[in-house]
Amino acid sequence: MFQLWRLRIGLWLIICVISASLSQADAESLYGTAADPFEVERVGLTREWIIQLPFDSDRYRLNQIDTAQWMVIAQSEDGIVHAVRSSDGNAPEVNGPLPGTLLWSAPLGLPKAPLHSAGIDRDLVTINRDMNTFGIDSRTGFVFWKRRLPAPPSAGSLPVGDWVYVPLWDKTVYRLPVNPYRRPSDSDGEAGADSQTSSSNKLSLDPVRIKAHGFVEQQPSRFGEGVLWCTDHGRLTAIEPAEEGWERHEFFLHDNPNGPVLVSGTVVFAATEKGELARFEDATRGLRLTWRYLLETSLHPNMPRPQIMLKNETLLVSLGAEGIAAHNAHNGERLWKTSLQGRFLACIGGHLWCYDIMNRITAIRLIDGKQDAWLCPGPFTIPVTNRSSERIILASPRGLLASLRPRVVASEQSSIQPSTSSSNTSNEETFSENPQPSTEKVEKTEGEKPAPRGKDEPFNFFGN
Repeated sequence: MFQLWRLRIGLWLIICVISASLSQADAESLYGTAADPFEVERVGLTREWIIQLPFDSDRYRLNQIDTAQWMVIAQSEDGIVHAVRSSDGNAPEVNGPLPGTLLWSAPLGLPKAPLHSAGIDRDLVTINRDMNTFGIDSRTGFVFWKRRLPAPPSAGSLPVGDWVYVPLWDKTVYRLPVNPYRRPSDSDGEAGADSQTSSSNKLSLDPVRIKAHGFVEQQPSRFGEGVLWCTDHGRLTAIEPAEEGWERHEFFLHDNPNGPVLVSGTVVFAATEKGELARFEDATRGLRLTWRYLLETSLHPNMPRPQIMLKNETLLVSLGAEGIAAHNAHNGERLWKTSLQGRFLACIGGHLWCYDIMNRITAIRLIDGKQDAWLCPGPFTIPVTNRSSERIILASPRGLLASLRPRVVASEQSSIQPSTSSSNTSNEETFSENPQPSTEKVEKTEGEKPAPRGKDEPFNFFGN
């Protein structure tokens, strides 16, 4: 009987050890990775927040992550859309959600459906799923409307102003109202022969199919107060509001685009398959070519498509196997080139952070292209390009999200109260720059003598 009891105890201990080892194997270790606070502090960053998204990570994976200045939208294969507050921005909301807070999770169904980029606006988030487009309230996650598309979507949708633009496989762009329940105004509607509408239907909020004159394989971009998209044959199309209706402007790249175009306000940067880099600006009669620059190598269509990122006046271009190059955004002049290959993550301060082919998160100095710091990604193997803020968004296939921001030393020092002597010294330095003393100070000097200070009086290092 005693031996049977010992056998049961031994089996129970073995089961406990096995279960503990399995739980540790399933967990994602963060020690020594880019989410380790000590490792992040070493390279001058700070882990702002970290969160685990609620979905079945054993059967499904996290696939699509899109960023905005105030929100991160993540889509998992089980059909759920998650929204996380990314940062407070320049004007934090009073009593608002803190950065890293899960705002909502909206199940849209259709697991394993193809995922497109989400269109993120301050009030609305648009998601394409199969043959439908969903309009989701960005604050609550409530599905505001659902629209059946006449053709499968070819790229992500984008809300701009009062309209949502959805590229379709039939070489058209479907335009939907942001709020289909509002009353139409006289400024609504879109004129032009390329839109299948009549002049009597300008006040209608019905969907409009705009001819794209080509296949649109990338998500449209905000262009000023309008929208811009690019076809697979290199036709740039800009739709802008005018005094009467809308204006449509086009420009040909004379080559197929190699990767998505970059739009900053009303300035457009594009790269072609022949290795040409160009800049366009908005003009009175349409897009105006500012400069062209021929890259050192042509980009093969089967190679990873290049990325373009803008930081102040530095334009960064990935050249595939040739590395990364930096150009002057004003005139296109080549600044430097490095042989490092990688996917762009974010620009923080004077560094470009990228996910290189050695499976490392590497920082490159913007001034000369030298590698300056490294981080181990660990489980965060999904590269997320963030152009909206100076944050590195880390994502793992099992739904772990984290944000890295620059470490601010000035704010930490401001919490220390300055001493009285230092404040007096700063005031004296300020007065010394102005050679004209006040009359009140002169009269006090002539009539009274300064009180002598005791020799044995101790000095207060911490102020009064």
